[in-house]
Amino acid sequence: MTTTARTYARLPDAPNSPCWAWVIDDRRWRLGGHAYGSDQENEIAAVLDLLRETTTVSEDTLSISLQNQSLWQRLEVPDRGASRPTAESRLLDLLFRELDGRNVYFTWAGPTRAESGVHPWSGSSQLRRKVTSPGIAMADAELREEILRHELALLSAEGRNDKAKLGQLIHPDFYEIGRTGRYWEREEVIRVLHTIPDQIKSVTFDRVVELRPGVVHVRFRTEDDIGVVHRSSIWAREGDLWQQLYHQGTPDTQAG
Repeated sequence: MTTTARTYARLPDAPNSPCWAWVIDDRRWRLGGHAYGSDQENEIAAVLDLLRETTTVSEDTLSISLQNQSLWQRLEVPDRGASRPTAESRLLDLLFRELDGRNVYFTWAGPTRAESGVHPWSGSSQLRRKVTSPGIAMADAELREEILRHELALLSAEGRNDKAKLGQLIHPDFYEIGRTGRYWEREEVIRVLHTIPDQIKSVTFDRVVELRPGVVHVRFRTEDDIGVVHRSSIWAREGDLWQQLYHQGTPDTQAG
């Protein structure tokens, strides 16, 4: 079973208050003060208190929806390299200790596109703590947008019919393991892509991380008439061009 909680760096009905809060239901909630803290420090305090108050819950998983996007990103990619301890880093160290051995998921309950103008994928991902090593960084917004634009071009019928564009986007050393398990190399992929019908109904992007400068990993899923496919791509920068170096599609046999 899963326990679902919501944390607040600022109270919705009192946005200027120096208070944090967490809520599971109308019987399980708490408020606290962190009078001189930033919003991020306030929400770390809320998460820390929530973890301490739920050590005996009978459910297997705790799912926490965060108000603060930057905290959501930091919990996926912990930064243990700070040279000078701060109040925030000390709080994070306590939080990481509480997370050890627990099955905790974090989501960001961010604003919708209509409310803020952000990209629709900004708040849609669900991340499990400690999936990513501390040496890997989330791609910044500009890089993320550029990579996802290229990824969508390879998924679209228009992009697949443009052999010149495919030649630019697909790396000379490209290879793919398709959803059927078949191995594909660059020339064959370029030759057959335009023959594949445009079947994709939806695309949901998850993580875009910069493995190192000039190398980006994208994780996403697609859905078509056949089913759901979990996909993974690696993009490499060659001069001024980003090119897809590797792609893999794995059918979701559990999707209903």
